[in-house]
This record gives sequence, structure tokens and C-alpha cells, in this order.
Amino acid sequence: MKGIKRVNPINIKIMQKYKQAAIAIAFLTIILSAGICNGVPSREEKSKRQQNQKIAILEAFENGDYESWRQIISAKGEVYGAISEEDFNKFVKARQAARSGDYEQAINLSAEVESELKEKLGETYFS
Repeated sequence: MKGIKRVNPINIKIMQKYKQAAIAIAFLTIILSAGICNGVPSREEKSKRQQNQKIAILEAFENGDYESWRQIISAKGEVYGAISEEDFNKFVKARQAARSGDYEQAINLSAEVESELKEKLGETYFS
């Protein structure tokens, strides 16, 4: 059949690993940055504050800056207190591994962080 291309099985495996890594990192990103949307009097102030916090959190992830991240989320409750510097650094390494194409490493590091958080927080947060 002319015009039909075969898909290289290696590309499919790489794409599957990419998707798995992306989902794991996205999940942990939500866990590590959630709760930044707590009450502010007006919608405009709330929106601006949330945007600034999101940017600051992403910068902390990019820079591997645990202390900055911790300052931003410190008032957000017990979930965030359970995230150690070691957990944070593994998460940052997982993001870096995924960006460099080392999806297996990203998946493994993400799984380690998730497992440690499940142990500390219980299954409730991960259901």
C-alpha cells in the first residue's frame, strides 16, 4: 500500500515512556504546588497573587531551590510539611531527567517521591 508509513516500534516505546514520565511529573507538580489558591478578598487580587505564586513555585522547581519553595507553601498545611528537601530534590531531578529525554530515570524518581509521600501522608491524598 502506497502512502502508508510504518511506525517504528522503538518510537512507540519512547513515546510510552515519555507519556508515563509526563503523567508522573504532572501529578507530583500538582501535589507540590497545590494549595496556592487560598482566599484573598477580591478576584483580581486573588488572580494576581495566584499567578505570582505559580511563577515563584515554577522558578523554585527550575532552580532546585527548596528554601524558596518551602517559604511559598509553608502556610499551606500538613501536606507540604511532609515534603522533605530530599523529596523536593528528587522531584527536581525527575523534571530534569524528563526534559533531557531520560524518561526511565524520570519515572523511577517520580515513583520514589510518590512512594515516600504515600508513606508519610497515607493513601488519602493519592486516591
